[in-house]
Amino acid sequence: MKKIARRAFLQLGAGGAVVATLGGTPRLARAQGKGKVRLAYLQLGWAATEIIHKEDLLGKRGWSAEYSIVPGAPGPLLNQLASKNVDAIDMSFALAAKAFEDSVPFRVTGVATAVLGAIIARKDAGLTKVEDLKGKKITAIVGTSTFFDIRALTLKGYGFDLSKDTQIVTATSPPDMVTLLGKKDVDAIIAWQPITDQVVLRGEGLYLAKQIDLWRKATGRPTGFPVHVCYLVHSDFLAKNPTIAQDLNDAQKDAVDIWYGKPQRAIEIVTEVTKLPKDVVQVAHKETVRMLSGLPDEQVETLVAQLKINKEFGFLKSDLWDNPDRIRKEFFYRT
Repeated sequence: MKKIARRAFLQLGAGGAVVATLGGTPRLARAQGKGKVRLAYLQLGWAATEIIHKEDLLGKRGWSAEYSIVPGAPGPLLNQLASKNVDAIDMSFALAAKAFEDSVPFRVTGVATAVLGAIIARKDAGLTKVEDLKGKKITAIVGTSTFFDIRALTLKGYGFDLSKDTQIVTATSPPDMVTLLGKKDVDAIIAWQPITDQVVLRGEGLYLAKQIDLWRKATGRPTGFPVHVCYLVHSDFLAKNPTIAQDLNDAQKDAVDIWYGKPQRAIEIVTEVTKLPKDVVQVAHKETVRMLSGLPDEQVETLVAQLKINKEFGFLKSDLWDNPDRIRKEFFYRT
């Protein structure tokens, strides 16, 4: 699948998965008759799925839940869902739409986190506004959905093309971008949390623009949150177990409540799962735009607008994305 290098920067082996167990208590003994569900998630998904796992929030809803942490890029995780090795996953919303075009059988059952991307300027580069990027050297992983989204939003909101009106230095991973910025070989990077927060924390860069701000300028939408990560459930599993959609959304809501209501517990869990330094996680927690849950009407409207922009600028190809009614019926699953 194309353009799936989204979160590869820990380089922990894109194909591996760590299957977790909880407390020595047999899963079936804890369950209340809903059966088994296998939820896999990206180690750097930044979606609060770690909290669902470590607090066993699906188990508390009667499921015998098996959680898998998947290091590396999203591609192998999508493949695990397509081959029915897992029942549900978290995934980049843009990549989910791309996979749906490729006939991967799933439905989007809920959202998890708002957009995570940002443009970070080198601290001494003299850049103070987005327009200052014209003619400058910017490093990015060009094949990622984050770069595509930020390029599209900048073109729509500011009228210039990052691919043509700047000097793009292609990186292969987030560490490459950090190195280039640190060596002053580039003036800015286009990346995502928590790597952006790590650069700022080190004192090497400044936030020039966050993806959410670019979205608001490009679309004129002062409210609502475009989504970076959503939940996908395999269509076959969903047909046999329709209650998983609401239970997963309810578990995500509880995880979001912990994220904001018990931040130290959330930071502890995320640090354990991601293996990132605690100070980086603390900053990234503070800078996170918004953790989300469910599929309320307002959120669906925002998602439809996202899909339209992705189609308009060429990331998506299917005519499906031009038809909001079909999107609601075929792509989303709402209880």
